[in-house]
Amino acid sequence: MGAPSGTEPRPASLAAVIAYLADGEGALAVAELRAISSDAAPVLSPAELRYWLGLAHLLAFDWSGAAHEFHRYVAGQDGGWRAGWAQLHMGRAYEQAGRADEASLAYRGVLATDGAERAARKMAFDRMSRIANSLPIGYGQAPVREAQR
Repeated sequence: MGAPSGTEPRPASLAAVIAYLADGEGALAVAELRAISSDAAPVLSPAELRYWLGLAHLLAFDWSGAAHEFHRYVAGQDGGWRAGWAQLHMGRAYEQAGRADEASLAYRGVLATDGAERAARKMAFDRMSRIANSLPIGYGQAPVREAQR
């Protein structure tokens, strides 16, 4: 058999996904991952697919898509280094979408994830602290009443 002609579709591959991600082409990576997921012989487990889709959605500036995929990934994991990074990325997606409460919870999730890498924990703590410092003093607290005479 000869080399495929330019008119034949090439099979989807993880190498192409990684190349798109390295080039910052999140939307193309999402499309490639969707093609991989529809292959008869899956290259990635369902959990791995969700993680990679989350990364691709982040690079495509699709915050809700990224948060959704990372949430689905984390829901099926007990811990580990990748779960820590998924929590961190989920927090970043929520933060970009203007959802500070969900972002803060995701960052706290990194700190609670067994096996999360130190770098992920530090980044989560720093981001969580930045969110907390951006809120007005007394945010979420009942107003203080003056003492009655």
